[in-house]
Amino acid sequence: MTGSRAYVVALASGVVLSFAYPEPSISPLAWISLVPLLLLLAATRSVARGARLGAAFGLGFFGTLLVWISIVGWVAWTVLVIVETAFAAAFGALCVLLSRRDRGTAGFRILVPPVAWVAVVEHLRSVVPVGGFTWGQLAQSQHDVAWILKAASIGGGWLVAFVIVLVNALIAEALLGRERDGKRAVVLIVLAAVAISAPAVLPRNHASGDEIRVALVQGNVPRDFTGSFYDKEFAITRSHRELTEGLAGEGIDLVVWPESAVGLDMSRDPDVAREVAAAAAAVDAPMIVGANLDIDRSRYRVVAFQVEPDGTIGDTYVKTHLVPFGEYVPMRSWLGWLPMLDQVPRDAVASDEAKLLDVAGAKVAPVLSYEGDFGALVRRRIDDGGRFLIVATNTSTWGRSWASAQHLAFSQVRAAETGVWVAHAAISGISGLVAPDAEVAESLPLWEEGTIVRDIRLAEDTTFYARSGEWLPLLCYIALIGLVATETQTRLRRWTSSPVGSDEPRSV
Repeated sequence: MTGSRAYVVALASGVVLSFAYPEPSISPLAWISLVPLLLLLAATRSVARGARLGAAFGLGFFGTLLVWISIVGWVAWTVLVIVETAFAAAFGALCVLLSRRDRGTAGFRILVPPVAWVAVVEHLRSVVPVGGFTWGQLAQSQHDVAWILKAASIGGGWLVAFVIVLVNALIAEALLGRERDGKRAVVLIVLAAVAISAPAVLPRNHASGDEIRVALVQGNVPRDFTGSFYDKEFAITRSHRELTEGLAGEGIDLVVWPESAVGLDMSRDPDVAREVAAAAAAVDAPMIVGANLDIDRSRYRVVAFQVEPDGTIGDTYVKTHLVPFGEYVPMRSWLGWLPMLDQVPRDAVASDEAKLLDVAGAKVAPVLSYEGDFGALVRRRIDDGGRFLIVATNTSTWGRSWASAQHLAFSQVRAAETGVWVAHAAISGISGLVAPDAEVAESLPLWEEGTIVRDIRLAEDTTFYARSGEWLPLLCYIALIGLVATETQTRLRRWTSSPVGSDEPRSV
């Protein structure tokens, strides 16, 4: 396929992939939606065209998956989609550079895509720019496919992504050679089926340690509130207090309030502090409370307080990985003139200490909202001793969009990666308790007040991935760098060996 039609197909391929994610959650689409792009890349010899095809795919994929960003402005959506699309363009260029069909390198056409995808579209994108962005990692699309997520316990979400892209590459290669060699095409399809089903043989994650009774409180955010900012924030805290008081007498060991449940600095406002203390006293249990802590008029910290049953603060976790352009503005002195940045009037300050909390006889790993999207960050907390993960979040800005369901999907992936229970507490939903095998044991719907009470077990051990780390992205980087270096050397040798005046093109 030539001309503009190829770009339309690549764009449509990206759109189709986005429907594998929540809330459409048509997970099998991820196993085939890359095939059209890979076929187009296999048919071109131009690296630049490969990059353009990858960019078209990226625009379709990220543009659709992240459409909810437009709630805060189409400019924000446009900038984010363009940045993320650059990684898809790099993927397209690498696939063409390293696996051109005219060399008969079928093996490269099968192996280069998963290697390049994991290294560039998954891992590199999670690191740069400004700390990276992980939304749209392929494991997220398989959040409810338990047997596939088993692979995450070995290689993290990276291994799930590798398998999915490998399946797409095998199918694409089968389609490329079906007319020349039908038997080979059948073998490739069988290999694709084996690859997608292989994780099923892995053992199921389970936690077998001490049992604790956990309560999640979803106090909700009042919609169309007409009072002052103070009144609204106080109403949110009071809602969480009232719901928590309703849990009195249920033998709760730990109560979890979501991020922003206490939006006013309770160290400076005694009325807010009394609300929190009353809740802890009523349930007679420690609480993990998502809150803000003012530093001065222009800076604050996003924190999780450990509140003891007597209302005192036992310990404090300060968020380490902040949301750029959401909780702080990078290079504010240069970018402050942009009108849209008025929505971020002050900057949060990150901590460099990844603290665990000793609560309810357990080592608890708390992360706040955006942090839970980063598998490498969470993995390190669990490897450091965390045996229960709390993800306290606030996705109320995104209304009834796909964002809340996509965020819960991340917590399912984190459970599969680490083998621990995950308490995903969202102020306006979707809150849920996620088992170590990634199953959502209980959940609360969007924009409803409610509580979840459940007995869970602490993990006695963790997964191979939690202990070993990012071994797969590292191998993919090594392979990719080696292949690019070899290709560059080959092309330079070909260019320098071409005699002057010959008809052979001297191009690199």
